[in-house]
Amino acid sequence: MFVASFSFAQDVKILDLYQAINIAKDNNSTLKIASLEKKKASLIVSEVYSENLVPSLTLTSGYTRAFKKPSFTIFGEQFSVGSDNSISTSIQATESLPILGTPVFSGIRIAEYYSKLQDEIYYQNELIVKSNVKKAYYGVLLAKQVNLLNSQTLQNSEENFNVVDKRYKNGVTTEFDYLRAKVNVNNIRPNVLNSENNLSLAKNNLKNVTGLSVDQQIDVVGELTYDSSEVFGSMESLINKITENNVLIRQLSINRDINKEFVKINEANFLPKFQLFGNYTLEANEDDGERLTNYKFNNSISAGIRLSWDLNLFKNSYKVQQSEIEIKKNDEQLNELKRNLKLQSESVYIRIQDARNRIRSQYETVKLAERGYELANLSYRNGVITQIDVLDSQLLLSQTKLSYLNAIYDFLIARTDLELLLEK
Repeated sequence: MFVASFSFAQDVKILDLYQAINIAKDNNSTLKIASLEKKKASLIVSEVYSENLVPSLTLTSGYTRAFKKPSFTIFGEQFSVGSDNSISTSIQATESLPILGTPVFSGIRIAEYYSKLQDEIYYQNELIVKSNVKKAYYGVLLAKQVNLLNSQTLQNSEENFNVVDKRYKNGVTTEFDYLRAKVNVNNIRPNVLNSENNLSLAKNNLKNVTGLSVDQQIDVVGELTYDSSEVFGSMESLINKITENNVLIRQLSINRDINKEFVKINEANFLPKFQLFGNYTLEANEDDGERLTNYKFNNSISAGIRLSWDLNLFKNSYKVQQSEIEIKKNDEQLNELKRNLKLQSESVYIRIQDARNRIRSQYETVKLAERGYELANLSYRNGVITQIDVLDSQLLLSQTKLSYLNAIYDFLIARTDLELLLEK
């Protein structure tokens, strides 16, 4: 039994908040996908630089066998044209000139914007994972303390019942007080069982958000605490900070910059495109009967500039208009997002202030309820008050402590939501 108990204790994973967050970052699938998208975006940037700033090289090689050569007749005599065997190899280099209709640097900027966008998406997912872990962690702490509170209440009820039982057996108290104390103990036991189940569910939720196995036994350290010295600033300053530089704002701004570059690219289609090209060719033409090693290879080198111009002006105009509409959509999305962030910020700030007020009020009430319960027990032993007064003071103490814990929990959850908006 000792070995089995020791083995079970060894299997329990004890977590603090930072350990839980780090485990979640390692296990979260969404974060892993976002990380892969970051790497992919970085490779796309390198690819675009290579395509636009490095000449493209094309190697072409071929062999042609003439089974029947073309011929012509002059003065009744027939002449054949060409050779039985032809071998040709060429290398062509092409480089677009970044002028007029070739917006090379716009393509590079789009790739860089895309890479920045993926960085912001990864960062956003990281913040969400962190926030979800915090909430789940605080949920376990609340469930643990509620379970402890119910267990203490049950213990107090049992101790009170023992006092009443002795007084009843000695004929000092009534059967009504005895039955009421016993019923009170029986009524509290289900609350303990329910709080134990809630603690188990809270731990399962924490395992889910951290990516741990459901079979893994876990426990957390710490307790719900409130720091009255913590300062968040005024509502106006928080709203301005959130609505101007939130990660969602940055993502939409990057999308807008990308669409602005697409406008430039589509406008460039009205202009001609220029390319420099060079070509090196090595070829040989020989008839049958000649050994391959004796083939005579001739080479040629050529270079030039090529112009291409898409004269479908109406089609290009429609593309420009579509890109401009996307920018206007981004502007509307930014305005809507700022309004939503402002409402969220105001709501979270109000929740924080409300929780703070309840914490201050409930803290004093808990002290008074604890003192009241002590006096009720003492007074009952001395025969000053009845058993009903003791049970009332016990119920009041339990409810007051529970309200105090819920107020702290609400404060921590609201603070977590604010930290998500502030990217902390």
